Amino acid sequence: MVILYSSFFFMYSIYAIVNPFLQVMLRNMGYSYEVVGVLLSLFEIAGIVGPLLVARQVDKRGNMKGVVLFSTILSSLGMTALMLSTSIAMTVLGLVLLAFFLRSLMPVLDSYANNLFNGDSQKYTLIRSFGTVGFVFFSLLFAATNQPDLTSNVSIGTYALIISCVFFLLVLGWKREPRRPRNQDLGGVEQTGHWFDRAFVVGIFIIALNRMSMSSISSFFSLYLVEELKINAISLMNALAAGSEFGAMIIAGILIQKRKVLPVHMFIASGFAMVVRLIIYALLPSYSGVLAGQLLHSIGYGFFHPAAIYFVSRRVRRSHRTLGISIYISLGTGLPAVLGSSLGGLIVESFGYRTLFLSYSLFALASALLCFVFYRTMTTPPLEKV
Repeated sequence: MVILYSSFFFMYSIYAIVNPFLQVMLRNMGYSYEVVGVLLSLFEIAGIVGPLLVARQVDKRGNMKGVVLFSTILSSLGMTALMLSTSIAMTVLGLVLLAFFLRSLMPVLDSYANNLFNGDSQKYTLIRSFGTVGFVFFSLLFAATNQPDLTSNVSIGTYALIISCVFFLLVLGWKREPRRPRNQDLGGVEQTGHWFDRAFVVGIFIIALNRMSMSSISSFFSLYLVEELKINAISLMNALAAGSEFGAMIIAGILIQKRKVLPVHMFIASGFAMVVRLIIYALLPSYSGVLAGQLLHSIGYGFFHPAAIYFVSRRVRRSHRTLGISIYISLGTGLPAVLGSSLGGLIVESFGYRTLFLSYSLFALASALLCFVFYRTMTTPPLEKV
Protein backbone atom coordinates (compact mmCIF):
# COMPACT_ATOMS: atom_id res chain seq x y z
CA MET A 1 0.00 0.00 0.00
CA VAL A 2 2.95 2.31 0.67
CA ILE A 3 3.98 1.85 -2.96
CA LEU A 4 0.57 3.01 -4.22
CA TYR A 5 0.52 6.04 -1.90
CA SER A 6 4.01 6.95 -3.10
CA SER A 7 2.93 6.48 -6.72
CA PHE A 8 0.22 9.14 -6.34
CA PHE A 9 2.72 11.39 -4.54
CA PHE A 10 5.29 11.30 -7.34
CA MET A 11 2.86 11.24 -10.26
CA TYR A 12 1.35 14.56 -9.19
CA SER A 13 4.85 15.84 -8.38
CA ILE A 14 5.60 15.63 -12.11
CA TYR A 15 2.85 18.21 -12.59
CA ALA A 16 4.67 20.55 -10.19
CA ILE A 17 7.23 20.82 -13.01
CA VAL A 18 5.08 20.61 -16.13
CA ASN A 19 2.21 22.93 -15.13
CA PRO A 20 4.16 26.07 -14.17
CA PHE A 21 7.29 25.68 -16.31
CA LEU A 22 6.13 24.37 -19.68
CA GLN A 23 5.38 27.89 -20.91
CA VAL A 24 8.84 28.94 -19.75
CA MET A 25 10.48 26.13 -21.72
CA LEU A 26 8.70 27.23 -24.90
CA ARG A 27 9.74 30.85 -24.40
CA ASN A 28 13.34 29.71 -23.81
CA MET A 29 13.26 28.19 -27.30
CA GLY A 30 12.68 31.67 -28.71
CA TYR A 31 9.07 31.28 -29.78
CA SER A 32 6.82 34.35 -29.75
CA TYR A 33 3.83 34.62 -27.44
CA GLU A 34 1.54 33.90 -30.39
CA VAL A 35 3.42 30.71 -31.28
CA VAL A 36 3.54 29.69 -27.61
CA GLY A 37 -0.24 30.04 -27.47
CA VAL A 38 -0.68 27.81 -30.52
CA LEU A 39 1.73 25.20 -29.13
CA LEU A 40 -0.03 25.14 -25.78
CA SER A 41 -3.34 24.65 -27.59
CA LEU A 42 -1.84 21.59 -29.33
CA PHE A 43 -0.67 20.37 -25.94
CA GLU A 44 -4.17 20.68 -24.50
CA ILE A 45 -5.80 18.96 -27.48
CA ALA A 46 -3.38 16.02 -27.22
CA GLY A 47 -4.12 15.94 -23.49
CA ILE A 48 -7.83 15.57 -24.25
CA VAL A 49 -7.48 12.84 -26.89
CA GLY A 50 -4.82 10.79 -25.08
CA PRO A 51 -6.78 9.70 -22.00
CA LEU A 52 -9.81 8.71 -24.09
CA LEU A 53 -7.83 6.43 -26.41
CA VAL A 54 -5.59 4.97 -23.73
CA ALA A 55 -8.54 4.36 -21.39
CA ARG A 56 -10.46 2.39 -23.99
CA GLN A 57 -7.49 0.09 -24.48
CA VAL A 58 -7.19 -0.37 -20.71
CA ASP A 59 -10.86 -1.32 -20.41
CA LYS A 60 -10.56 -3.75 -23.32
CA ARG A 61 -7.28 -5.43 -22.44
CA GLY A 62 -6.69 -4.70 -18.76
CA ASN A 63 -3.04 -4.61 -17.57
CA MET A 64 -3.13 -1.14 -15.99
CA LYS A 65 0.39 -1.60 -14.66
CA GLY A 66 1.81 -2.14 -18.14
CA VAL A 67 -0.10 0.85 -19.53
CA VAL A 68 1.19 3.14 -16.77
CA LEU A 69 4.78 2.00 -17.35
CA PHE A 70 4.48 2.48 -21.10
CA SER A 71 2.85 5.90 -20.72
CA THR A 72 5.57 7.02 -18.29
CA ILE A 73 8.29 6.06 -20.78
CA LEU A 74 6.59 7.85 -23.68
CA SER A 75 5.87 11.01 -21.66
CA SER A 76 9.53 11.04 -20.56
CA LEU A 77 10.59 10.81 -24.21
CA GLY A 78 8.35 13.79 -24.88
CA MET A 79 10.03 15.81 -22.14
CA THR A 80 13.45 14.79 -23.48
CA ALA A 81 12.45 16.03 -26.93
CA LEU A 82 11.46 19.38 -25.44
CA MET A 83 14.74 19.63 -23.53
CA LEU A 84 16.82 19.06 -26.67
CA SER A 85 14.50 20.56 -29.30
CA THR A 86 16.16 22.33 -32.22
CA SER A 87 13.13 22.68 -34.49
CA ILE A 88 9.41 23.38 -34.39
CA ALA A 89 8.69 19.81 -35.53
CA MET A 90 10.69 18.37 -32.62
CA THR A 91 8.90 20.72 -30.23
CA VAL A 92 5.47 19.66 -31.49
CA LEU A 93 6.43 15.98 -31.22
CA GLY A 94 7.63 16.49 -27.65
CA LEU A 95 4.48 18.36 -26.64
CA VAL A 96 2.16 15.76 -28.16
CA LEU A 97 3.97 12.82 -26.54
CA LEU A 98 4.09 14.57 -23.17
CA ALA A 99 0.43 15.62 -23.14
CA PHE A 100 -0.95 12.42 -24.69
CA PHE A 101 0.69 10.05 -22.22
CA LEU A 102 1.17 12.17 -19.09
CA ARG A 103 -2.51 13.17 -19.04
CA SER A 104 -3.41 9.51 -19.56
CA LEU A 105 -1.78 8.55 -16.27
CA MET A 106 -4.40 10.29 -14.11
CA PRO A 107 -7.52 8.34 -15.14
CA VAL A 108 -5.63 5.03 -15.08
CA LEU A 109 -4.34 5.66 -11.54
CA ASP A 110 -7.78 6.79 -10.39
CA SER A 111 -9.42 3.73 -11.92
CA TYR A 112 -6.78 1.38 -10.49
CA ALA A 113 -7.29 2.78 -6.99
CA ASN A 114 -11.09 2.65 -7.24
CA ASN A 115 -11.01 -0.95 -8.44
CA LEU A 116 -8.52 -1.91 -5.74
CA PHE A 117 -10.68 -0.36 -3.00
CA ASN A 118 -13.97 -1.52 -4.58
CA GLY A 119 -15.15 2.06 -4.92
CA ASP A 120 -14.55 3.02 -1.25
CA SER A 121 -14.55 6.82 -1.48
CA GLN A 122 -12.90 7.31 1.90
CA LYS A 123 -9.92 5.14 0.98
CA TYR A 124 -9.66 6.66 -2.49
CA THR A 125 -9.63 10.27 -1.30
CA LEU A 126 -7.00 9.49 1.30
CA ILE A 127 -4.66 8.06 -1.31
CA ARG A 128 -5.52 10.81 -3.82
CA SER A 129 -4.69 13.45 -1.22
CA PHE A 130 -1.10 12.21 -1.27
CA GLY A 131 -0.95 13.43 -4.86
CA THR A 132 -1.80 16.88 -3.55
CA VAL A 133 0.92 16.55 -0.91
CA GLY A 134 3.45 15.73 -3.63
CA PHE A 135 2.43 18.73 -5.75
CA VAL A 136 2.58 21.11 -2.77
CA PHE A 137 5.85 19.69 -1.46
CA PHE A 138 7.74 20.12 -4.71
CA SER A 139 6.14 23.51 -5.43
CA LEU A 140 7.37 24.81 -2.07
CA LEU A 141 10.74 23.10 -2.49
CA PHE A 142 11.30 24.72 -5.88
CA ALA A 143 10.20 28.10 -4.51
CA ALA A 144 12.57 27.84 -1.51
CA THR A 145 15.59 26.67 -3.51
CA ASN A 146 15.04 28.77 -6.65
CA GLN A 147 15.18 25.60 -8.70
CA PRO A 148 15.06 24.62 -11.47
CA ASP A 149 17.08 27.15 -13.46
CA LEU A 150 14.34 28.84 -15.45
CA THR A 151 16.77 29.88 -18.19
CA SER A 152 17.73 26.27 -18.92
CA ASN A 153 15.34 23.75 -20.45
CA VAL A 154 17.80 21.00 -19.58
CA SER A 155 17.55 21.97 -15.91
CA ILE A 156 13.74 22.05 -15.99
CA GLY A 157 13.46 18.80 -17.90
CA THR A 158 16.00 16.98 -15.75
CA TYR A 159 13.89 17.50 -12.63
CA ALA A 160 10.83 16.14 -14.45
CA LEU A 161 12.76 13.10 -15.68
CA ILE A 162 14.17 12.32 -12.22
CA ILE A 163 10.70 12.39 -10.65
CA SER A 164 9.32 10.31 -13.56
CA CYS A 165 12.07 7.74 -12.99
CA VAL A 166 11.14 7.43 -9.31
CA PHE A 167 7.48 7.04 -10.27
CA PHE A 168 8.38 4.36 -12.84
CA LEU A 169 10.31 2.33 -10.26
CA LEU A 170 7.40 2.53 -7.84
CA VAL A 171 4.92 1.28 -10.45
CA LEU A 172 7.14 -1.74 -11.06
CA GLY A 173 6.19 -2.80 -7.55
CA TRP A 174 2.43 -2.70 -8.19
CA LYS A 175 0.34 -5.82 -7.91
CA ARG A 176 -1.52 -6.60 -11.08
CA GLU A 177 -5.24 -5.97 -10.87
CA PRO A 178 -7.21 -9.24 -11.16
CA ARG A 179 -8.71 -9.65 -14.63
CA ARG A 180 -12.51 -9.85 -14.69
CA PRO A 181 -14.80 -10.99 -17.52
CA ARG A 182 -15.99 -7.94 -19.43
CA ASN A 183 -19.62 -9.04 -19.56
CA GLN A 184 -20.05 -9.45 -15.83
CA ASP A 185 -20.61 -6.98 -13.04
CA LEU A 186 -19.33 -7.36 -9.51
CA GLY A 187 -22.08 -9.75 -8.58
CA GLY A 188 -21.46 -12.07 -11.50
CA VAL A 189 -24.65 -11.04 -13.32
CA GLU A 190 -24.41 -10.53 -17.05
CA GLN A 191 -24.56 -6.86 -18.05
CA THR A 192 -26.98 -5.62 -20.66
CA GLY A 193 -27.78 -2.21 -22.12
CA HIS A 194 -25.62 0.91 -22.16
CA TRP A 195 -22.39 1.17 -20.22
CA PHE A 196 -23.47 4.57 -18.87
CA ASP A 197 -26.76 6.07 -17.67
CA ARG A 198 -28.56 9.38 -18.23
CA ALA A 199 -27.21 10.85 -15.01
CA PHE A 200 -23.67 10.40 -16.36
CA VAL A 201 -24.40 12.56 -19.40
CA VAL A 202 -26.08 15.27 -17.32
CA GLY A 203 -23.31 15.11 -14.73
CA ILE A 204 -20.51 15.55 -17.28
CA PHE A 205 -22.26 18.68 -18.60
CA ILE A 206 -22.59 20.08 -15.06
CA ILE A 207 -18.94 19.25 -14.39
CA ALA A 208 -17.88 20.96 -17.62
CA LEU A 209 -19.67 24.19 -16.67
CA ASN A 210 -18.04 24.14 -13.24
CA ARG A 211 -14.60 23.58 -14.75
CA MET A 212 -15.25 26.29 -17.33
CA SER A 213 -15.41 28.75 -14.46
CA MET A 214 -12.19 27.27 -13.05
CA SER A 215 -10.34 27.89 -16.33
CA SER A 216 -10.30 31.64 -15.59
CA ILE A 217 -8.15 30.86 -12.56
CA SER A 218 -5.96 28.11 -13.99
CA SER A 219 -5.11 30.18 -17.08
CA PHE A 220 -5.01 33.77 -15.82
CA PHE A 221 -4.52 33.78 -12.05
CA SER A 222 -0.72 34.09 -12.26
CA LEU A 223 -0.97 37.06 -14.64
CA TYR A 224 -3.68 38.57 -12.40
CA LEU A 225 -1.30 38.40 -9.45
CA VAL A 226 1.64 39.95 -11.27
CA GLU A 227 -0.05 42.50 -13.54
CA GLU A 228 -3.09 43.55 -11.52
CA LEU A 229 -1.93 43.18 -7.91
CA LYS A 230 1.88 43.38 -8.32
CA ILE A 231 2.27 40.19 -6.29
CA ASN A 232 5.08 37.84 -7.37
CA ALA A 233 4.41 34.97 -4.93
CA ILE A 234 2.93 32.71 -7.61
CA SER A 235 4.32 29.42 -6.27
CA LEU A 236 3.28 30.28 -2.72
CA MET A 237 -0.29 31.14 -3.73
CA ASN A 238 -0.63 27.98 -5.82
CA ALA A 239 0.73 25.91 -2.94
CA LEU A 240 -1.78 27.55 -0.57
CA ALA A 241 -4.69 26.59 -2.83
CA ALA A 242 -3.43 23.04 -3.36
CA GLY A 243 -2.73 22.63 0.36
CA SER A 244 -6.25 23.70 1.28
CA GLU A 245 -7.71 20.87 -0.79
CA PHE A 246 -5.87 18.18 1.22
CA GLY A 247 -8.14 18.15 4.26
CA ALA A 248 -11.22 18.92 2.17
CA MET A 249 -10.69 15.82 0.03
CA ILE A 250 -10.41 13.58 3.07
CA ILE A 251 -13.55 15.09 4.62
CA ALA A 252 -15.43 14.73 1.33
CA GLY A 253 -14.42 11.08 1.05
CA ILE A 254 -15.63 10.31 4.57
CA LEU A 255 -18.97 12.08 4.08
CA ILE A 256 -19.64 10.43 0.72
CA GLN A 257 -18.66 6.95 1.86
CA LYS A 258 -20.87 7.21 4.96
CA ARG A 259 -23.77 8.38 2.77
CA LYS A 260 -24.00 11.69 4.62
CA VAL A 261 -24.01 13.52 1.29
CA LEU A 262 -24.40 12.64 -2.39
CA PRO A 263 -22.09 13.78 -5.21
CA VAL A 264 -24.74 16.23 -6.43
CA HIS A 265 -24.60 17.99 -3.04
CA MET A 266 -20.84 18.41 -3.42
CA PHE A 267 -21.32 19.75 -6.96
CA ILE A 268 -23.75 22.35 -5.62
CA ALA A 269 -21.35 23.39 -2.83
CA SER A 270 -18.46 23.59 -5.31
CA GLY A 271 -20.47 25.69 -7.76
CA PHE A 272 -21.44 28.28 -5.17
CA ALA A 273 -17.90 28.31 -3.73
CA MET A 274 -16.56 29.08 -7.21
CA VAL A 275 -19.07 31.90 -7.59
CA VAL A 276 -17.91 33.48 -4.32
CA ARG A 277 -14.24 32.92 -5.16
CA LEU A 278 -14.45 34.63 -8.55
CA ILE A 279 -16.48 37.53 -7.18
CA ILE A 280 -13.83 38.05 -4.50
CA TYR A 281 -11.09 38.24 -7.15
CA ALA A 282 -13.18 40.71 -9.16
CA LEU A 283 -14.40 43.01 -6.39
CA LEU A 284 -11.65 42.65 -3.75
CA PRO A 285 -8.41 42.87 -5.74
CA SER A 286 -6.06 42.76 -2.76
CA TYR A 287 -3.66 40.43 -0.95
CA SER A 288 -6.34 39.51 1.61
CA GLY A 289 -8.85 38.91 -1.17
CA VAL A 290 -6.46 36.56 -2.94
CA LEU A 291 -5.82 34.63 0.29
CA ALA A 292 -9.55 34.20 0.87
CA GLY A 293 -10.11 33.14 -2.71
CA GLN A 294 -7.30 30.59 -2.65
CA LEU A 295 -8.65 29.01 0.52
CA LEU A 296 -12.02 28.54 -1.20
CA HIS A 297 -10.20 26.11 -3.49
CA SER A 298 -10.81 23.61 -0.68
CA ILE A 299 -14.52 23.54 -1.54
CA GLY A 300 -14.30 24.46 -5.22
CA TYR A 301 -11.98 21.53 -5.97
CA GLY A 302 -11.30 19.61 -2.74
CA PHE A 303 -14.98 18.69 -2.41
CA PHE A 304 -15.55 18.53 -6.16
CA HIS A 305 -12.98 16.00 -7.39
CA PRO A 306 -13.76 13.13 -4.96
CA ALA A 307 -17.46 13.61 -5.67
CA ALA A 308 -16.82 13.52 -9.43
CA ILE A 309 -14.77 10.31 -9.22
CA TYR A 310 -17.37 8.67 -6.97
CA PHE A 311 -20.15 9.82 -9.30
CA VAL A 312 -18.49 8.54 -12.48
CA SER A 313 -17.55 5.21 -10.89
CA ARG A 314 -21.22 4.50 -10.23
CA ARG A 315 -22.70 5.88 -13.41
CA VAL A 316 -20.66 3.68 -15.76
CA ARG A 317 -20.10 -0.07 -15.83
CA ARG A 318 -16.94 -1.24 -14.14
CA SER A 319 -15.90 -2.70 -17.50
CA HIS A 320 -15.78 0.92 -18.80
CA ARG A 321 -14.65 2.69 -15.62
CA THR A 322 -11.31 3.89 -16.97
CA LEU A 323 -13.05 5.31 -20.03
CA GLY A 324 -15.66 7.00 -17.82
CA ILE A 325 -13.00 8.66 -15.68
CA SER A 326 -11.11 9.65 -18.84
CA ILE A 327 -14.25 11.31 -20.21
CA TYR A 328 -14.51 13.25 -16.94
CA ILE A 329 -10.88 14.37 -17.21
CA SER A 330 -10.85 15.02 -20.97
CA LEU A 331 -14.33 16.32 -21.78
CA GLY A 332 -15.38 17.42 -18.30
CA THR A 333 -12.19 19.33 -17.46
CA GLY A 334 -9.79 19.38 -20.42
CA LEU A 335 -12.12 20.67 -23.12
CA PRO A 336 -13.60 23.43 -20.88
CA ALA A 337 -10.03 24.47 -20.05
CA VAL A 338 -9.22 24.92 -23.75
CA LEU A 339 -12.43 26.79 -24.51
CA GLY A 340 -12.27 28.83 -21.33
CA SER A 341 -8.67 29.87 -21.92
CA SER A 342 -9.35 30.95 -25.50
CA LEU A 343 -12.42 32.97 -24.59
CA GLY A 344 -10.80 34.32 -21.44
CA GLY A 345 -7.87 35.77 -23.35
CA LEU A 346 -10.23 37.81 -25.50
CA ILE A 347 -12.13 39.05 -22.44
CA VAL A 348 -8.97 40.09 -20.58
CA GLU A 349 -7.59 41.84 -23.65
CA SER A 350 -10.80 43.83 -24.20
CA PHE A 351 -12.33 44.30 -20.75
CA GLY A 352 -9.82 43.32 -18.05
CA TYR A 353 -9.65 40.83 -15.20
CA ARG A 354 -12.71 42.07 -13.31
CA THR A 355 -14.99 41.31 -16.24
CA LEU A 356 -13.26 37.95 -16.73
CA PHE A 357 -13.90 36.75 -13.19
CA LEU A 358 -17.44 38.14 -12.97
CA SER A 359 -18.49 36.64 -16.30
CA TYR A 360 -16.96 33.24 -15.52
CA SER A 361 -18.75 33.13 -12.18
CA LEU A 362 -21.93 32.69 -14.26
CA PHE A 363 -20.68 29.30 -15.47
CA ALA A 364 -20.25 28.16 -11.87
CA LEU A 365 -23.69 29.51 -10.96
CA ALA A 366 -25.23 27.68 -13.92
CA SER A 367 -23.60 24.40 -12.86
CA ALA A 368 -25.04 24.71 -9.34
CA LEU A 369 -28.51 25.64 -10.58
CA LEU A 370 -28.56 22.73 -13.05
CA CYS A 371 -27.96 20.39 -10.13
CA PHE A 372 -31.32 21.53 -8.73
CA VAL A 373 -33.02 21.28 -12.13
CA PHE A 374 -31.79 17.71 -12.69
CA TYR A 375 -31.73 16.71 -9.02
CA ARG A 376 -34.05 13.75 -9.56
CA THR A 377 -31.91 12.45 -12.43
CA MET A 378 -28.70 12.92 -10.43
CA THR A 379 -30.10 10.95 -7.50
CA THR A 380 -31.50 7.96 -9.38
CA PRO A 381 -30.14 4.53 -8.31
CA PRO A 382 -26.60 4.04 -9.64
CA LEU A 383 -25.85 1.86 -12.62
CA GLU A 384 -22.94 0.16 -10.85
CA LYS A 385 -22.99 -0.68 -7.15
CA VAL A 386 -19.55 -1.07 -5.65
